[in-house]
Amino acid sequence: MAILVVTAILLMHHIYNKDKESLPSDLIGRWITSSPRYTGRFLEFSQIAVIFGIGEDNIDVNFISSVDKRIEAGVIIYTIKYRNQNEIEGSIAFYWYPSENMIRLKNQRQMIWKKAKDKC
Repeated sequence: MAILVVTAILLMHHIYNKDKESLPSDLIGRWITSSPRYTGRFLEFSQIAVIFGIGEDNIDVNFISSVDKRIEAGVIIYTIKYRNQNEIEGSIAFYWYPSENMIRLKNQRQMIWKKAKDKC
C-alpha cells in the first residue's frame, strides 16, 4: 500500500515538473555501500526523486527540484536539490565515477557507493 501511495505522489509530481534537467540513466537506480554503519540503508535516484532508505524498511522520499552537473579536477560532480512532502529543502552532492560504476558523497569521500544489481 505504501509503495502505491509513493508511486502516485511521484507521478503527480512528475506531471507538474516536466521541464527540469534530468539525471543520466546510469545514475538511476539503487545505490548501496558496504560500510557496516550503513547496513540496510540505500540511496535511490529516479528522474523525479531521491529516496533515502533509512533502515528497517523505512524510506524518505524527496522530490528533485534541480540537478547541477559540473566537472572538478576531472571528476563529475552532481548536486541534486530536493524537497520533501512538507516542502523542507535539502541537497545531496556526490562524485560520480561512471567507468567504475560508483559514487562518493562529497561529505564522505572515503565511502564508496555501488549500484545495486537488483532493485529490492
